[in-house]
Amino acid sequence: MNLKISPHIEPVVETGASVIARILKKHGIDRVFTFPGGTIAPVFEELGKVGIEIVCARHEQGAGYMALAIARLTRTPQVVMVTSGPGATNLATVVADAYFDSTPLIAITGQVGTVDLKSGRQVRQVGFQQVDTVSMMAPVSKAAFQPESPEDLCVVMEEAIAISIAGRPGPVVVDLPMNVQRGTVKGPLRPRARVASANPAIDPKTIEEAARLISEASRPVIFAGNGVLLSGAVEELRRLSYGRNIPVVMSLLSLGAMPSGSPLSLGFIGHTGNQYAGCAVHNADLLLIVGARLDVRQTGTLTDRFMKEGKVVRIDLDTSELDHPRVGAHINIHADAREALTAILKALEPRPIKDLSAWIERIEGWKREFPLAYERSSRVLKPQQVIETVSRLTSGRKAIVTSGVGSHQQWAARHFDFDFPERVWLTSAGHGAMGYDLPSAIGAQLANPDALVICFAGDGSIQMNIQELQTIVDYSTPVKIFVLDNSRLALVSQFQLFNWKTDPTTGNKKNPDFAAIAKAYGIRSFTVRRPRDLEATAKAALDHKGPALVNCIVDYKEDISPMLLAGQTIDRMWPYAK
Repeated sequence: MNLKISPHIEPVVETGASVIARILKKHGIDRVFTFPGGTIAPVFEELGKVGIEIVCARHEQGAGYMALAIARLTRTPQVVMVTSGPGATNLATVVADAYFDSTPLIAITGQVGTVDLKSGRQVRQVGFQQVDTVSMMAPVSKAAFQPESPEDLCVVMEEAIAISIAGRPGPVVVDLPMNVQRGTVKGPLRPRARVASANPAIDPKTIEEAARLISEASRPVIFAGNGVLLSGAVEELRRLSYGRNIPVVMSLLSLGAMPSGSPLSLGFIGHTGNQYAGCAVHNADLLLIVGARLDVRQTGTLTDRFMKEGKVVRIDLDTSELDHPRVGAHINIHADAREALTAILKALEPRPIKDLSAWIERIEGWKREFPLAYERSSRVLKPQQVIETVSRLTSGRKAIVTSGVGSHQQWAARHFDFDFPERVWLTSAGHGAMGYDLPSAIGAQLANPDALVICFAGDGSIQMNIQELQTIVDYSTPVKIFVLDNSRLALVSQFQLFNWKTDPTTGNKKNPDFAAIAKAYGIRSFTVRRPRDLEATAKAALDHKGPALVNCIVDYKEDISPMLLAGQTIDRMWPYAK
């Protein structure tokens, strides 16, 4: 008697970790960033099974900024994974950066098992490397979850991804207890809850009134914020500006929304922006604000004197920004920037185009009166020269430019030519975190292997994450790094000298030889001290096929000028204020 024996098929057992990997893969995430640790290790094994690349940085903050750069460039959520305790606390700076600059990010943190959570016990800690990650991250994230079982993970992960991109983007934190990662799914996965993501409906009457004010204005200015880039509204912004001959000022993050070389582009406004941009806004009879927060660095402290006269029309997707403004608006449009600008353009079609030549000539006069000039020397290398030279040598090429935070950030913003999406600018604005420069450049390069990625770093900022030079080597990312080395934490030093005439802790900083450090990592390095050597050195670095670092020994005494100080209006920045 022939017996037919069916092969035994083991049922598929899904763990919490495999649920995470499966959902990330489903959403097209093919790369995650990490610095590893024990309480996140179960997920790593599953990521490899589904073909997700794991990029291992040398610090949690470095891993987070690599992910953040790609999220900024693609406007899609990226993933960083770290362990519990110090892994999570080290990542908090990145999460805050993503929150304040509206960047979609999924931050997955390991956690001790649920039995080792404090669960209301009045003790400082139960499990090793335990910290209350959810409470710590909640104020600087759109949402923070701590699933209690593997069955919860499906809904939590789906919601995390959806929330990060719904409305105004931002980070979402998922804190994973070990037993949730390692446990098997025993019951049905809960269905995904819905996240409202539809943009608000636009009131046609409000759009018509805004169009009327724009068409009738004699001295209009558009203030383009980061919301223009987030919503993909660059084309609409330029159509409005060029079509109506309206000048544009920008926030620090939105540089490139209008090409730097355009006569209608006035650069960025505020604390370290351009004096002529401040004059234009101060004297405008209409200011159209698109996706900008109007923080104190943009308006100055004298908000009641932000504009001499004129009306304000404001477009923003975040109702909280509209409900709690630093500067009041005559018309608020709660809408996505692209949808609102599209509607305004349509409403303007039948309206005549006003001759604004007198207004444009007045602005040109301010440009001549308040140029971004600096003293050139044959002996002393100026930081502005470095930025301008690199910008000129790369003119016409696609480029992604990153910076840290400090004086070098302001010089890069002022003196490099940006033109989104051909020449893109990435930096830390709202949180203002030093150390953003190097890891964000690595992330940008990993996402765009053939792109020219330029990193401008200060001597203080680069040392925050200098260990990521090894990550550059590990992943063969040909980043070009220009360190503006003035042996000074110059922006804070300048602030201290203004107020107290001394700069303890920030002046006369002793630095290592950054070129020697780069060489030790196996990176081609250069040092330049004199203006006459700058062009050849910069060209050699830019032409090098692999990564390169140029240590630029720049003028110790060079300050950021002009600067908007407390008690000044935006049209009278230091040193022009009387």
